[in-house]
Amino acid sequence: MRKGLFALLLLFAGHAHSTGEINVLTDLMSPFPPGCIAVALPEGPGDSDLLIDADVLAPSVGSTSLDSVVRIEAWRVGCHDEDYSIVMVRLQTLSRPEDSFVLVPQVWADAGMVSDDLPYHAGQLIRHPAVGEVSAAGDGAISDNGTTFMLGVDPISIDGVTDFLPEDYNEIFTLEFYWGDFAPDIAPNGEVFFVDAYIPAFDPPQTNTQLLHGRMSGGYGFDGIPNTGMHLSVGERADDTNFISIIFFTYLDGMPFWLIGNAPNLPEMAPGAIEVDMFLVTGGEFIGLGPDTFTGADIDAEVVGSVFVDPLDCNNLLVGHDFDGLGLDSGVLEAFRQINLAGYTCNPWIVID
Repeated sequence: MRKGLFALLLLFAGHAHSTGEINVLTDLMSPFPPGCIAVALPEGPGDSDLLIDADVLAPSVGSTSLDSVVRIEAWRVGCHDEDYSIVMVRLQTLSRPEDSFVLVPQVWADAGMVSDDLPYHAGQLIRHPAVGEVSAAGDGAISDNGTTFMLGVDPISIDGVTDFLPEDYNEIFTLEFYWGDFAPDIAPNGEVFFVDAYIPAFDPPQTNTQLLHGRMSGGYGFDGIPNTGMHLSVGERADDTNFISIIFFTYLDGMPFWLIGNAPNLPEMAPGAIEVDMFLVTGGEFIGLGPDTFTGADIDAEVVGSVFVDPLDCNNLLVGHDFDGLGLDSGVLEAFRQINLAGYTCNPWIVID
């Protein structure tokens, strides 16, 4: 019954992609914030406790028996957004025929401890951050050296009866590894485990502080400072360096005033604050006057201070400022997100007012 429903689900999913109805990673709504993990997936549990540590029999491609052994490990990585975590799954082939390999299995999940039925929520084993709902199941071999995946779970069961939300993901839930789609006669039953609940003290984040990565891009405001804001862009270049662009929309002596800062050629993002020089740009003419009303030579950019940006979680930043060039004091503000990037949301589960 589950196999037929799953095929129907894939048909509808394919239609949604072809008609542009899915805004990848925003509408996907995996039960964790996509921005929780950045740069690369951890190769091992680090300080987290292993929730699954088992060696199981599995069929190799073209086999007529369970002729291979696969190690399954799983652990949780906490997020800096409170009450969110990601389950990491690491698969490693321990033994197999020399001329064959073991496919990555399909995974299924359900809330709580399911012992009298099958899990009905399709899962995804996701190889890299920011690849959406692209699961590795059936697409490639399990590495002899081991590969770590993020575990995504569809929020709606294939029969449309139950939900699987972040609160279900963070509590104890059932997880099944199923090779029956590839070898139904050899592996008709899946390997079923119960994944323990998220405990922040035992399941720390990937890094001590939130990384300032591309999903942190967007518009931010400040409590108690109306009609004022900051636009943050975190980008990357072809040479794998990163850049930060910041624009402040504020006021000076009662008149609208903006400042811009850029920090190019940054190495791979690392925890901690990033400092950016801020420029006051003058010259030029109103855009509505059209082309050729001024040239680049008419523009003057003067450094009037600097800011540092230190992310707290997906939607909040510490912004330190020192505008001595404007004769102003230094200080620290907490910025809150006002705008997400469509399709590239850091945490789609938190509604931005």
